[in-house]
Amino acid sequence: MWSYVSVLNHTRVHLYYKDSVLKLRVQQTSRGSEGAWYDCFEMKDVVLPTRGYFGISSATGDLVDNHDIIHFAVRSLEPTTDPIEDYNKWSAEVERKERFTLEEFDLRPAEATQRDYVRVLRAQASAIKTLTADMDKVKQSLEFQLAAMSTGISVARTNLDKKSDEFREVQQDVESAKKVTEELKTAKEQVETMAKEVEEVKRSGGRWGMPFWILFFGMVAIAGVGYNRYRKIMKSHLP
Repeated sequence: MWSYVSVLNHTRVHLYYKDSVLKLRVQQTSRGSEGAWYDCFEMKDVVLPTRGYFGISSATGDLVDNHDIIHFAVRSLEPTTDPIEDYNKWSAEVERKERFTLEEFDLRPAEATQRDYVRVLRAQASAIKTLTADMDKVKQSLEFQLAAMSTGISVARTNLDKKSDEFREVQQDVESAKKVTEELKTAKEQVETMAKEVEEVKRSGGRWGMPFWILFFGMVAIAGVGYNRYRKIMKSHLP
């Protein structure tokens, strides 16, 4: 019988011996439904030794392949009368236990597990995209804040430079005022000296008209110089 076996399917072999009858049948998941059995041979009047051994071999011809034995069971047929019915009962019990194990430990086939992996990977990809978008928003926000801070620092530096210039101008005006004060002080001393000289002339009975007018015009000149300096200082401080 032709048989096709691959990693995507498996083959069950049922061999029984009862009442000198030896029969072999095969079930393949790759052909027909899972419950379809195919008879390979049936031999009657077969006498087997009381003590024997089971041997399993395989061949692939020119190709190279691996063969895995997943399950091997040997059972007695006594006291059953129908080997096929006995096998069906035994197989149903095995399948029931397998289903119970799957339900108890949530052991699902590889296809379901692969679907779960795909869902997890998609969820992770979506989370990564969301995180990337959030990081981009944070980056843009930080860039805007840094730009605003840079502009504020530039404006503050400009204002500070202006205040520094104004402070230097005030210092220059103060220095000018000090010079004017010193000049006025010097002029005052000169006027006082000239006043003393006039008093001495008056006391000596001499002519004091000419020194008086000289003193008068000197005072007017000094007052004019002081007034002009005062106007310049006031103009420099007025807005």
